[in-house]
Amino acid sequence: MAAKAKRVRQSGDDRRDSLVRAAFACLAADGFEGLRTRSVADRAGVNIATLHYYFPTKEALIGGVADFLASRFILLHAPPVPQTGSAALDRLHQEFADACFYRAEHPELAVVLFELQLRGRRDPVIRNIVEPLFGHWQFGMKQWIAAGVEEGVFRRDLDPDAAAAFLVAAIAGTGVLGTPREQLERIFAAVEAWLLVPAKPTSATAGHAGHEVAHSRSNRTAGKGKSKRQRKARGV
Repeated sequence: MAAKAKRVRQSGDDRRDSLVRAAFACLAADGFEGLRTRSVADRAGVNIATLHYYFPTKEALIGGVADFLASRFILLHAPPVPQTGSAALDRLHQEFADACFYRAEHPELAVVLFELQLRGRRDPVIRNIVEPLFGHWQFGMKQWIAAGVEEGVFRRDLDPDAAAAFLVAAIAGTGVLGTPREQLERIFAAVEAWLLVPAKPTSATAGHAGHEVAHSRSNRTAGKGKSKRQRKARGV
């Protein structure tokens, strides 16, 4: 007699996790329009009653998706960037590397994040779920930007809170727009140049600048003399 196939039973945590992953997949594939209880239950291989047992409301399910999304951003990163000797500058470079890494290897993370963020503009319940994700990201940036100012790597006139908000908007915005990799790298280079303390001019650079100034003054003086001679020749 053939042995009966044993059905593997999931624990409560496993079942909950599978439902969250199913909801995440629905959002990534079809946006909020595809986030239906039937679709989520079918993806997870359960009935709707089981879905409602673990997540009584759609908001509770979205909260689970937001937690899962945050855990993915914590666990998944690009390979470590080369060390510069500045912890703050290394963090900046890692942020840039991670943005490119997520775009190339895990595009579904940005898709779901922005689906939640856009829906949160119209739905205050979802906004309260999503805002902590951006708030935590911005707070972490604010800390290492402030540390970079103290190190003397970043400009002393920076407002760390405003600079962090700008960085979040810049990185998130390039994700929404689908900015090409080459342009993305130019944007990141420009942002880094804005944050860094301006390099002091070398003696050669200063000498060249002085020569340019002297040359400019000489041209202006010569121009004035020529103008006087022209007026004199005309009898003015």
